[in-house]
Amino acid sequence: MSVKTELAQALAALEEEYRFWVVESIALERGIDNLEEKIALHEQEIGPERAAELRARLNRTRERHTAIEERIRYVRHQLHNLKMRLNAMP
Repeated sequence: MSVKTELAQALAALEEEYRFWVVESIALERGIDNLEEKIALHEQEIGPERAAELRARLNRTRERHTAIEERIRYVRHQLHNLKMRLNAMP
């Protein structure tokens, strides 16, 4: 297998991973927004202690979202590098 073919396969695999992480990030962000709204709407019903607990859990989810966003940036950078290498090959 040629180096160019190997790079093309690596690029395809990385693009697939990139799409996965983008979808994960979007779904997680929507979920966070939805939960924030629900906590705000039902804070009176669930009480301040339960609302604080839910917000603490939501903060951990935000941290996960941040980690996914960092992974997306890394994969995007790798995609760019692979595309540049592939385009530079004869």
